[in-house]
Parts: sequence; structure tokens; C-alpha cells
Amino acid sequence: MRHLMCFPLILLLSVAVSTGARAGQIDLPITLDYDIVSLALARQVFVGPDNTAPVFADSAGCNSLVLSQPRVEGSDEGQLRILTLVTAKGGTPLNGRCMLPFEWSGTVETREQAYVAPGSSTIAFSVVDSNILTSDEQQRSVPGLVWNWIKSYIHPQLGAVTIDLNPAVTEIQALLRQSLPSDQIQREAVASSLSLKAVEAAPAGLDIVFSLQAPEPPQGWTMQEEPILSAAELASWDESWQSWDGFLTWMIKGFAIGVEPALRDELAAVLLDARYDLRAALAADHPSRDPVRELFLSTWTRLAPLLKESELLRDNDMDLPGTRALQFATFISAANALQTLDSAAPHLGMRLDSNTLRSLARMLAPTVTDDELDYDTAVDPELRALLGLDPEFREDEKPPLPFVWVIPRVEASTVDPALVKTLTGWVPARSEIDKYLHTMEQLLEESIRAERERGKIAPQFFPVYEDLVRATAWQESCWRQFITRNGRIQPIQSGAGALGLMQINQHVWRGIYDIEALRSNVGYNARAGNEILTHYLVDYAIKKKEHEIRGNKDDLARAAYGVYNGGPRHLTRYRNPNASNYLKKVDEAFWKKYQSIRKQGPEAVRQCYGV
Repeated sequence: MRHLMCFPLILLLSVAVSTGARAGQIDLPITLDYDIVSLALARQVFVGPDNTAPVFADSAGCNSLVLSQPRVEGSDEGQLRILTLVTAKGGTPLNGRCMLPFEWSGTVETREQAYVAPGSSTIAFSVVDSNILTSDEQQRSVPGLVWNWIKSYIHPQLGAVTIDLNPAVTEIQALLRQSLPSDQIQREAVASSLSLKAVEAAPAGLDIVFSLQAPEPPQGWTMQEEPILSAAELASWDESWQSWDGFLTWMIKGFAIGVEPALRDELAAVLLDARYDLRAALAADHPSRDPVRELFLSTWTRLAPLLKESELLRDNDMDLPGTRALQFATFISAANALQTLDSAAPHLGMRLDSNTLRSLARMLAPTVTDDELDYDTAVDPELRALLGLDPEFREDEKPPLPFVWVIPRVEASTVDPALVKTLTGWVPARSEIDKYLHTMEQLLEESIRAERERGKIAPQFFPVYEDLVRATAWQESCWRQFITRNGRIQPIQSGAGALGLMQINQHVWRGIYDIEALRSNVGYNARAGNEILTHYLVDYAIKKKEHEIRGNKDDLARAAYGVYNGGPRHLTRYRNPNASNYLKKVDEAFWKKYQSIRKQGPEAVRQCYGV
């Protein structure tokens, strides 16, 4: 039998993972587009010139049968249809001549049943029936004897195609062994149970089902609270979450190349939300022993459906050639297996670390290097473009060195260097508060003016934006870039890694802004915060018409701040009665500040300093 081991395909992902899954047999469904069968035919049958299949030719050159132009379609009857142009020439060879010659061409429909070859994870096909499709161009029917002759060659050829998924099963088994820390016998039993269970032709593609067996939990087993991490475990924890962020960023950047803007925006939102989740994990008093597992599971649930609607594999650099497409299908199936197994058998204690993530990445792209997956804080123009931002954040100088505010410097062209110099390292005494706030207001005003010049915000929404910026800076930092701690002046930084005036989180915005500049350069920080708020106001709040839902234009500010504070999925939390009490308090505090700014202007911020 011939095997197709690697093939380009459009993957249509069907995730049937139940959060209430139980131990026992676990099914992992996935749908493969019929392009996989088309390429199998091209590589195994239609190997002649111009994608033809010369299935028969006698030595006299009198009789020949050539297949060409195959098309593969699904059907509602659980069968696939292969439509093939057939060109037949025949006659009786006699003394070097072809007596009673005839020629016939027409389209033949062959119906096939897909099945799992016994004892393997290989998809095979059997011919169920075939017939000639009549058309206006076909002037005469083929005689029965000739038709039987044609079928005798077509059926064996088209019925011999196979698609070998054993390499995919082997790779997923290896990943399961890597991610299950339970005893060796149990781990091996789970991994070796993975197999191709079923395949059926459907209108959209080949529906295949992998299955594996998960053991029942020990009697009386319950989820235990994990002990506080040791210093060594915390170091490993840092390596794990950085590996996760590096892996996810690499993957989404690749997927987003060349797709429709709407899908690109959804992928960008998934990345941002995943990074906000990471921020929350980093801020926890007692971090989870396995942060990657939780971050992966919550993100994959949302990311997987996006792959279904994408044409990523055709139209961009993620377009996998035939030699690599099986690795992509393996990657999808492996991710589903990890998610489903964790839900069905939490007692197994699935773990995901940097090695597991690298294994997943190499299923998708075997040549990817560790450097490509590494956690890097350098500004990445591709990542900025993914978020719909200008590839370069306009800044006229190199990133500043730490604690360099004692040295006179030239700042970004959009903010007066004199203002930045004045505000750098300034922690106002009580008698200086009014002067300090006036100076900071000038810097914010210049940042706002720069955003107006960029023209991203429609004029009718700009008053909302101006108050949004000032209220956000108040809510986040009380208009401060620097504080005094332990007798030393230093940039303000939260426990979760939020930096400076606009409290821009270094983990969420890694690769999008210069981290050191956010920390020490108040002008850069203000401009970055303005750009983020513009992105959230225009591309989320206004785009989703939040101002029309309750007929209040100021709801745009509330929605944009929700995203700024919690990520894209927090867009509507300000009007969600089921939001947590903590988030309600955060949003109420912002709303009060926004209204105070609207009524009093910058003077309102004085109350933050008790004056």
C-alpha cells in the first residue's frame, strides 16, 4: 500500500472537549480538509506529466488509459467523491497497426469509503461505486465492455491511496510521556493507548478521531492545595512562564501573517489576554506550581477555534509544504490531547515546562530554533504591527540606561525635553505639589496633542479620549513616575511589573515597548500609555459601539479603561452585573476620577496628594 506521510492541508479544527470529561476513553476529534486527499492522489497516483496518471499503455501504443484533473469532494452519505477526467484509446493491434480504433473521454465519479487500516493509525480507502457523469460536451456514451475495462484499472489505482498518521501518533505519545510526571507504568499506559479510532468522510472534510485511555483516580482522591514554592522552585517557575510567553508569541505572530484583519485582531486579542493572565499569575501571593499548564489551558480553549476559520496554511509563511504539514496536524492533536487529558484525569498531574513547549513548537515547525522561542524584551516591529500599531514607536533616542535621570538628555520629539528633564527624578514635597501637577499636566497635554496629530481618533470622540488619559494616569499612579523608597528615588513599579506614570506592565507589553525607557523616561511612558489607550478606545470600544448600547459616549472611556486594566475580554465589564466585587470597585474608582477630571480638570488630581 502507498502512504502519504506528509501533506499540505487546511486544518478544520473541531474541539469536542467537555469540561466535565471523566477518566476512561477520551476522544480527540479533528477534521482534515479534502486537500489532504487531493495531494495524496497527486503523490501516489497522478505522478505523470501535468498531474496525469497513465494507468495503462500497451507496447503497441494502441490501447491506453490516462487519468487527469482529479477533484475531491465530500458528501452527506459518509463517502468521498473523486471526480476524474478519463481519456481512453483502444483498438486491436495487428501487424503494427491499430485496427478498429476508438477514443473516448469523460468525467468519472468514484465514491470511496474511508476506514482505519487494522492494527495501525493509517487512513485507507475502498472504492464503493463509480459511474460516468454525462454532460453537454460528452457526445456519446462508452460501451459497457470498455467501461468495465476502465473500471478494472481505475478502482485499484484510486483505492490504493493511504494517509499514514502513525508518525503523528508517535509524536503525541512522546509528548504525553514528557508531560505526565506520574509513575512510569501509568505514564506509559496512557501514552501507548493513543491510537486512531475512526475516520469518516463528511461534507467539510475527513472527520478523524484519536482516542486514549485515562486511568480512574485513586479511591478518595481529591485536589490538594500545593505548598508554597521554594527558592529553587521559584527560579524554575520564572523559566516556565517565560518559556510559555515566548512560545505563544512566536506561534501567534506566525499564524497572523497574511490573514484577514478581523482574524489578525482576534489573534492579537488572544495574545494580550494571555499576557494579562500571566500578569495576574505573577501578582499572586502564592503562585501555582505549574503556571504554564493553567495559562496554556485557558488560552488554548480560545485559540483553537480561530485556527478553524483561518486560511493560514495556504496564504502566508505558516503555509506548510508537504514535508511539514503532518507536523502541524500533530501539533493540533497534541494540544487537544493535553487539554482533554487534564480535564478528564487531573489526578495524573500533567506538567508543562520549557521542554514540553519546545516539543510542541517543533511539531509545528521542526526547524524552529531555541532563539526564536526565547523570551526577549527587545522591541519587535512585527509584534507591534500585529496589534495594529506603527511598526516603530517614534522615539528619537536610544533606550536610556537605568537611573540616568541625573544626566541631561534629549527626549522624544513629541514631548518637550525640558519637561521630561524637569520631571525626571522629581518626587514633589507637599509645597511643590501644585507646581508638579502643573508640569505633569503639560507633559500629558503634549502627549495627547501628539496623539491628535496621528489622526487615529475621530474628532467627535477626542474629548472622551483626553479625559480618559488624565483619569487613567490618576488611577494608575497619581500622576507619578518616581517615588522615594528606602531613602532612594526610583521609578514607580507595582508588584506585578507595571511601570511608571501609566503603569504599563512590562510582561504584557514585552516586545512592544522598550522596558527600560518605560521605567526611566516619563515622556516615553506617557506616549506609550497614550498609544495603548488609543488602541483600546478605537479598536475595541468604538469598534464595538459601546457608546450606543446605553446611549452614553462616556461609556467609551469606561470600556477602554476596562481593557487597559484587565485585557480585551474586560471590554464590557463596567456594565456586567456579574463582575467581581473587586473589579466593580476598580471601575467605580476610575469612573469617579473620570467625572472629576471632566468637571474640575487637572485640579482634581490634587486630592490624590491630600491637598
